[in-house]
Amino acid sequence: MAEAKYLAEGSEEPERHGGGARPSRHDAVDHAPLEQSTNFALNPLSLRFRQADVEHRYNVQNFERHIGLTRLSIALGAVIFALYAVFDPYIIPEVATEAWAIRIGVACPLLLAIVAISYLPGFSYRHQALLSLAMGIPALAVVAMIAIADTPGNYLYYAGVLIILSYVNCLWRLRYYYSILMSTMACAAYEYVVLFVNPIPTNVFINNNVFLIFGVGVSMFVNYVQEYHLRRNFIDNEKLRFEQRRSERLLSRSEAANRAKNDFLAIMSHELRTPLNAIIGFSEIISNQMFGPVGQPKYVDYASDIRSSGAHLLSIINDILDISKAEAGKLQLEEEPIDPVEALNSTMRMFRQRASELGVELSFRVRDDIPWIIADPRLFNQVAINLTSNALKFTPEEGQVSVELGLSPTGDMVLAVRDTGIGIKASDTARIFEPFVQVEDAMSRTQQGTGLGLPLVRKIMNLHGGSVDIESVVGEGTVARATFPKSRFIAPQPVDLQWQAS
Repeated sequence: MAEAKYLAEGSEEPERHGGGARPSRHDAVDHAPLEQSTNFALNPLSLRFRQADVEHRYNVQNFERHIGLTRLSIALGAVIFALYAVFDPYIIPEVATEAWAIRIGVACPLLLAIVAISYLPGFSYRHQALLSLAMGIPALAVVAMIAIADTPGNYLYYAGVLIILSYVNCLWRLRYYYSILMSTMACAAYEYVVLFVNPIPTNVFINNNVFLIFGVGVSMFVNYVQEYHLRRNFIDNEKLRFEQRRSERLLSRSEAANRAKNDFLAIMSHELRTPLNAIIGFSEIISNQMFGPVGQPKYVDYASDIRSSGAHLLSIINDILDISKAEAGKLQLEEEPIDPVEALNSTMRMFRQRASELGVELSFRVRDDIPWIIADPRLFNQVAINLTSNALKFTPEEGQVSVELGLSPTGDMVLAVRDTGIGIKASDTARIFEPFVQVEDAMSRTQQGTGLGLPLVRKIMNLHGGSVDIESVVGEGTVARATFPKSRFIAPQPVDLQWQAS
């Protein structure tokens, strides 16, 4: 069998124990991490692992897993062996009493004693030799009956040896060479008895040996194959356990790095917002000349540019903070009943002037009778703003952007934003929902953007139990659909009319 080593890519260096006592081999079995290079090679003859600690770990686990089955098979074997005593008076009537003494007086008590000993404290896989005696005891008992039986009983009881050895070989789950040792010893004792102690005719001897050797040989091979597969399963389980631990370590590192990133973004966003608000506020004062005229009109234009740039930077910071909160699971919904139509009317009014400046035709229509919904008003508007802003940015002059609110065939509410812009490649439609991803090399007509708009929309829609999907054709345009589930629908809110006495 070829030498094979399991090399763990990207695994950590094994922990070093210092200062205290080294953990015992028994303590380390279940919890010791797989080292970077663990040798799982098997000796094809002995089926032992070439690496001692791996062999020890397998033996401990295998023994603990199968000792219950071993005890049960020995106890049942004793019962079955005792029940066969009913055939003794018919097959070997002349020595039936002696056969019962061998069966019930010697063999069965020894088998049950082995089961009892296996429950003693400290009994482990190293005591398999004692357990294996349970294979040889009933087989040797049958050989003893053959030795004292008259013809034809001594011809027939070879079948008892075959049954016993086949039974134990097929149920044995520990080291296979113990079963081979016991089987060989029992067969050798049988051969000695039928050749020298109580000889049988040559033709019967040949016939019995053909069946006995073939049957026992096959059962021993089955036992070998069985242990081989037990060891292969152990190897697979060890590799899976190691990969699981490595995945958990990598996940822990990733989560720590993500938390550090989110903390950094939150701190930086907070620190940048304060001076940005001052920049926006003071530049607005200057551009509006609130405290009197500015000496040079050009300065007013510069102040307006400073204000618009500051406002854009502040919106980017807000997007970064929102996306970091969403990734950390800290973006919470502040839900209340809202009228989607009225909310979108307000949002569309924000974009009228911008669309006019870009030379893009912007339209908004409501296709169905839209109910009120339970949603976060700010985040609902953020979805509409991000989708409409994207559509305007990537739509050329004299293009069209249409915003439509309607119901899907399943009854959900759908906010659809269509444009006649540059479009997106089919291979990029999944990547555009990843933060900071820019799938187009070309600059938009107004600003580059950060690649946070659509990822934030997806996070918001997920929080609302909805979804967002994109359909696009390069050079023809894009359709973005945000779907809110009908489970969020509520009855329209009554208008609060206040009557005043004249």
